[in-house]
Amino acid sequence: MKIINEIIKFFKQPKNIVILVLGPLFFTFLIGGVYMKDYLNDIPIVVLDMDNSSSSRMIVNEFENNDRYYIASRVNSFKELKYSIDSKESHMGIYIPKDFNKDIKKQKSSSVALIIDESNITVGNTALASASEILATLNAGINIKILQAKGIDPKTSYDLAKVFNFESRVLYDAKYTYKGYVMPGIILVFVQQLFLSAFIPAIMDDRENIFIKSIVYSTIGSLTYVLCALILKHVFHISFTGSFLYAFLYVTIFILTLVGPGMLIAALFKDKIQVTQFTMLLSMPTFLTAGYVWPVEQTPVVLSYIIKMIWPLIYAIAPVRDILVKSTPAGIFRKDIICLMLFGCIWGLIGYNLFNRTFKNNNRGGMSEQQGVV
Repeated sequence: MKIINEIIKFFKQPKNIVILVLGPLFFTFLIGGVYMKDYLNDIPIVVLDMDNSSSSRMIVNEFENNDRYYIASRVNSFKELKYSIDSKESHMGIYIPKDFNKDIKKQKSSSVALIIDESNITVGNTALASASEILATLNAGINIKILQAKGIDPKTSYDLAKVFNFESRVLYDAKYTYKGYVMPGIILVFVQQLFLSAFIPAIMDDRENIFIKSIVYSTIGSLTYVLCALILKHVFHISFTGSFLYAFLYVTIFILTLVGPGMLIAALFKDKIQVTQFTMLLSMPTFLTAGYVWPVEQTPVVLSYIIKMIWPLIYAIAPVRDILVKSTPAGIFRKDIICLMLFGCIWGLIGYNLFNRTFKNNNRGGMSEQQGVV
């Protein structure tokens, strides 16, 4: 059977195994190792306490005793605080003004300033969120003490200081691990890139049975993705509760839609080295425009339509993550699946016709040259 022959051809080429099987596995362990820690702890901070009172020391002690932070330095001026942040010695600064303790006892307006380095949004946002929670808790506690000092009973003091209660429930990633969010998408991009790097040179070398080749290569790529997801779950302890079978089927459909663009790229460049170089360039722009790191609904409408017309990752990257992480039923993504299939059919026809026309002309040119030599 032709499909058996194509499978044998695939595994006879060691580079195919290295690129499409071992490549994603290697990157899974490499990137997974970077995000090995579940929590972002020990964030270095710098403290500028101009008051040095019991209240200001209480605030500093709360940060010092919190696992999320450690005090890298204590400074005596705002200039030194800013230098500590600019030099990357610290990621956040705490500024407590002079007369802070006196002002809060008189119930005058006073403030503690948080100076956040947002050049790394993961560190900056984590530092800000936890610091805000600490200061809000301390603020309520200080208010209660002030009210009790005025003779108000503890229960009433508590009710006055805390006008309303609130509670939150974090779904799917209660630990805020980040790796559970980012890894499913990054691995899919790796599989996309490595599929193109293996499949396009293969059809340029052997232009027979392209459809069967696409089935073989996409199936192996999808199985590799599922294997990488299993490694993320059992080795790096990412909480995947969804169906790996649905993820496999979705990734298979997605990779098949890359066949048309792949043939188009082959026809445009006609050279395997240039093809490989170009496909490697696609990883960053396709990832950044796929609605994974920035919501699709926040992208200008015209631009989002252009993105959807020229590359299919936008229809797959978030749904595959949601199937694995959130156990979302695949039926919810019916519209995305239909769009993937339409994309695959349209670009498949365009790519196949251009590919055949280009390489048929090249073959004819080669025959003419041989006949001329003869």
